Amino acid sequence: MKDFITKEIPVLKSFDTGEYALALMEDFKLKHLPLLNDNIYRCLISEKELLLMPNLTVTLGEPLLFTYSVQLDTHIYEALALITRYQLSLLPVINSEGEYMGVITRDKLVDVFAELCGADLSGSIIILELMLQDYSLTDIARLIETNQAHVLNLFSYMNQKTGRLHLMIKIDLEDASPVIRSFERFNYNVLYYSMEKGMIDDLLEQRMIELVHYLNI
Repeated sequence: MKDFITKEIPVLKSFDTGEYALALMEDFKLKHLPLLNDNIYRCLISEKELLLMPNLTVTLGEPLLFTYSVQLDTHIYEALALITRYQLSLLPVINSEGEYMGVITRDKLVDVFAELCGADLSGSIIILELMLQDYSLTDIARLIETNQAHVLNLFSYMNQKTGRLHLMIKIDLEDASPVIRSFERFNYNVLYYSMEKGMIDDLLEQRMIELVHYLNI
């Protein structure tokens, strides 16, 4: 976590006014700012709560509005979950004594996950749709590797409407045609693909057209 935090974001103190806090949020394009007492993290002040103040010229004091934070040893996935779940623009990072160490911003998380996903690596992306009981990482990896390719990244999520699992796979082949055809032979439903080189057969092309049409409805 310590590699992803920044101290460039301003902090608030109890003697700051709501008006001052809103001005800082406007300047830094944020919806939240941490409030500290000395260097101890107290809470997260939100723009929404500030706008409900009857008088913005009064000091903030030490309200306990949002107290979300993570520690230095928190996994980046947990930070992502908190920022997403509570729609935070940033998340304070503290040490075991509650001292403020900095924040991780939503924008920084995008950069972090782009790196984790290997977004800049050359290769191809394939998205499969299957039932959870049919999911076997071993079988999928074997089909990819028999085509002299390797899995660079794999993410999964459940489609709540269909109850089917979607797998987003990035492989190190610029032409994923052989891998796609292997998936087709073993009755995997290829929802989407993106590759820098290569061609696909007519059946896959038709399925892609149908998917795009469905998504545009």
